[in-house]
Amino acid sequence: MDDLSKEYVISFFDRNLRHHGDQPEAVRWSARGQRMHFQSLLDIGDIQGARILDFGCGKGDFLGFLTDSGVAVHYTGYDINASLISLAQEKYPEGRFRVFDIDTDICDEDFDYIFLCGVFNLRVAGLARTIRQTLRTLFGHCRKGLAFNALSDLNPKKDFELHYTSPGDIFGFAVQDLSPYVSLRHDRMLYDFTMFVYREAVAGG
Repeated sequence: MDDLSKEYVISFFDRNLRHHGDQPEAVRWSARGQRMHFQSLLDIGDIQGARILDFGCGKGDFLGFLTDSGVAVHYTGYDINASLISLAQEKYPEGRFRVFDIDTDICDEDFDYIFLCGVFNLRVAGLARTIRQTLRTLFGHCRKGLAFNALSDLNPKKDFELHYTSPGDIFGFAVQDLSPYVSLRHDRMLYDFTMFVYREAVAGG
């Protein structure tokens, strides 16, 4: 992602945070939609006690959801937006949070599971390539599995402000470039999909 696009994304969420405060709308979710997306990520398998990375963590609410759901993990959150990270650190002192730009900063640790929830829903230039580069980089730091969700480009009604990803294209990329063990669900939410990429075949799958 180029510098102008990064500046746009950071300023976009800064404005939303100022306008909405500590609400799901600050990161462009409704409360119900946020819960549904978080719940869909848990289809990846049993993450109890796992070391996880929440990439594009926003204000850290996935950690709050996991805690409320009785799922105890070793949590790290990365986000490019310093304002959101500051709020996350205040809300969830038990988590580890870091301002992180994947293009310039070095990830010097590995995780059992990596989650990307709604990270690439805002439309900016060159995003299709950025998604693939990001998934490739992050999967290199993933021991067990990676979960990624996005808006489906099969939706006939598209918002000009949002980015829509082809489920078929991203599935093919994952199988060819990341791992042969890939699962994709398009049945949880209308025109929204979640993809799971695993290091090894899933037992019982």
